[in-house]
Amino acid sequence: MNATPDYDSPWKEILDSFFEDFMAFFFPAAHAAIDWGRGLEFLDKELQKITADAALGRRFVDKLVKVWLRNGAELWVLIHVEVQGSRETDFALRIFVYNYRLFDRYHAPVASFVILTDEDPDWRPTGYRQQVFGTVTTFQFETVKLLDYEARWGELEASASAFAVVVMAHLRVLSTRQDAGARLSWKLQLTKLLYERGHDRLRVVKLFKFLDWLMVLPEEQQREYRDELVRYEEEKQMPYITTIERMGIEQGLEQGLQQGSCRQLLRVLRGRFGEVAEAVREKLAKLNVEQLDAMTDKALSAQSLEEFIAALPQDEETE
Repeated sequence: MNATPDYDSPWKEILDSFFEDFMAFFFPAAHAAIDWGRGLEFLDKELQKITADAALGRRFVDKLVKVWLRNGAELWVLIHVEVQGSRETDFALRIFVYNYRLFDRYHAPVASFVILTDEDPDWRPTGYRQQVFGTVTTFQFETVKLLDYEARWGELEASASAFAVVVMAHLRVLSTRQDAGARLSWKLQLTKLLYERGHDRLRVVKLFKFLDWLMVLPEEQQREYRDELVRYEEEKQMPYITTIERMGIEQGLEQGLQQGSCRQLLRVLRGRFGEVAEAVREKLAKLNVEQLDAMTDKALSAQSLEEFIAALPQDEETE
């Protein structure tokens, strides 16, 4: 399969829309201690302030949420969803740094939770420890490994939680990387499961968008998916997703892929040649996914940033 999904955006949106469900599904003890009746507040801008100068590797989906406990105390919840494909040496250190920087800046308790979506069954960071001349620093955080749910597939199918579908979708993305037909079949099954579970229309639309964004299909299989879904909706008389909404979601998917490819290319360029000028970034933003993939290969082989820039398509080619 040629298209590489941009996992960041769907996870960010699903956390924004279903944060309480997220905590109930993955961290039930913490969920039970929170007073959900008082609402919650997303503090992503505050998180950006304390991570902007942290040279600790790449970040993906980091959420900071303020909640209140049932005993009346205020608590800041730091959520990290890692979508990278392999272990990161300084990952636990990064979580520790984020945690203590937030506490130092805002003097509020910070709980750190981690969702690992990688494919390495042996990578399970749960804390950071440092010992120097009798001074010991120990930091622990809660970790969930999505791979573990493969052995609990029956529980996922029986669960009414929105995040059961989220986990199933992610697992089937991993298992169908080289099989577009199998991914099409699973995408249809999971979409129908959304409809059959009796979620209200708004929840179905948001979860549908997550599935469509995460489970990327080649163009031919995507058409089959769309046609089969229309037939299913007509048969069951449950048109949850209107034609206009579906077109908008597909447009968002294409835009998300382009943005993800552009970010990846910029990371390669910065890693090899340093900061990239605004004029170059503007040119990259106009390229489509195929052009960005080709230019990423060029960025890896170019001997200088000037050589890379000279190979960029002309404006008329990118319109």
